[in-house]
Amino acid sequence: MNIGDRIKELRKELKINQKELGNLLNVTQQVISHYECSGSIDASKLSTISKRYNIDIRYFYEERPLSDFKTAVLRPNSTQGPDIPAGWHELLDDVSSLEQDKIRFIETVVRALLKEFSS
Repeated sequence: MNIGDRIKELRKELKINQKELGNLLNVTQQVISHYECSGSIDASKLSTISKRYNIDIRYFYEERPLSDFKTAVLRPNSTQGPDIPAGWHELLDDVSSLEQDKIRFIETVVRALLKEFSS
């Protein structure tokens, strides 16, 4: 599988279309199509994708399943693993199965609530 195949696989896993990915990278849908067909893409673009979707950049270069490269948010100065409250795994699974625009909306609402409760 080449880099273009990996981009397409990731996009399908995230349930986003070429236009949405193009918006992230500030390129057209046609350019995303070119990346997927040719595998020719700047490393900086791959970095942008990996940071936005919390995927280790090695995903694009190594022949292992996507699940091996999904990164978890860790507590600062922690070596104990993800800081996910008990019972939230199912909620996170449900959210991750939504379309990307709905996930962004939920993220916006959660950030607003966090800001409100932190004050």
